[in-house]
Amino acid sequence: MNSNPFRFIYPFLFAVLILILSACEDFQPTNYNYSNSYQSLSRNSNGTIHFFVLSDWGFSGSDNQRKVANEMAQVSKLVGLNFILTCGDNFQIAGVDSVNDSLWFDNYENVYNDTSLNVPWHPALGNHDHYGNPQAQVEYSKINKNWQMPSLYYTFVRRINSSSAARFIVLDTQGLIENYQSLADTTKIDSIPQYRWLKKVLAESTEQWIFVTGHHPVYSASTFHGDTYEMKKLIKPLFDEYKVDFYICGHDHDFEHAKDISQYTDYIVTGTGGSPRPISGNVHTIYSISTLGFTYVSLSPLNAKLHFISGDGLVDYIYTKPKLIKTGG
Repeated sequence: MNSNPFRFIYPFLFAVLILILSACEDFQPTNYNYSNSYQSLSRNSNGTIHFFVLSDWGFSGSDNQRKVANEMAQVSKLVGLNFILTCGDNFQIAGVDSVNDSLWFDNYENVYNDTSLNVPWHPALGNHDHYGNPQAQVEYSKINKNWQMPSLYYTFVRRINSSSAARFIVLDTQGLIENYQSLADTTKIDSIPQYRWLKKVLAESTEQWIFVTGHHPVYSASTFHGDTYEMKKLIKPLFDEYKVDFYICGHDHDFEHAKDISQYTDYIVTGTGGSPRPISGNVHTIYSISTLGFTYVSLSPLNAKLHFISGDGLVDYIYTKPKLIKTGG
């Protein structure tokens, strides 16, 4: 018979140790079964749309940036890419000056130039983009037909099949944060035009899926930036109320999947387009990793399948979110 008086406390101590380790700066998650992207991805049926999400990618054509671009091209040829979303910091370090800025070629045109990436790009703005001329990125839509940015924030719909569609909402989070910080009374959030617009779009959306992209995280475990206070106070309540499926962002240069377990929305950080940083973890973290790469989403009426894909061609993480279809009764 085991007479060790501490035997009942060992499981508790082990659980506490795991929590402490997960909160440390050098947190490393248990790795999933990494696989070569060419072995695990394939072109799906016509009832699926395929898109990439890229963020914090604008490093003037650096080797890391080109490495990610090359992998994007390879996966695009494999799955049949429909469009690309960006989550800002399209142009480090200080945005672009105008539609004639040489960075359009050094950073975009001459980097993502494989024919497989000749699809619509739907960009969001980041804080670094705001250091330059944000309106120039809107105006570039008239120069390049693939750069589809009608305004600083906007929305569009993509049909999945004849009976299903997805709404995409692109935020200018830098503008939201600045407007929120300028309020003398932060209960007057309805005075912020972008906030009023977002609430109206969400309230009127009838599409089966809702994806929101922006630059600043709601939740992030990174020790570099971390959670964004203003986004949690201003935007998260709308996500909870209207059951947004995914909020995808950048700002922190890592891959993260986080969730408030009491709510519906999944929070994705994918700021890995050019320069990854160390990762961490906290109570909201489901998965995190520091590596170059981008996010690939295959979306059908019944599920959204998200893949973190590294610049080395590995599928580091896969997450599938089902969509429960309501039936009449």
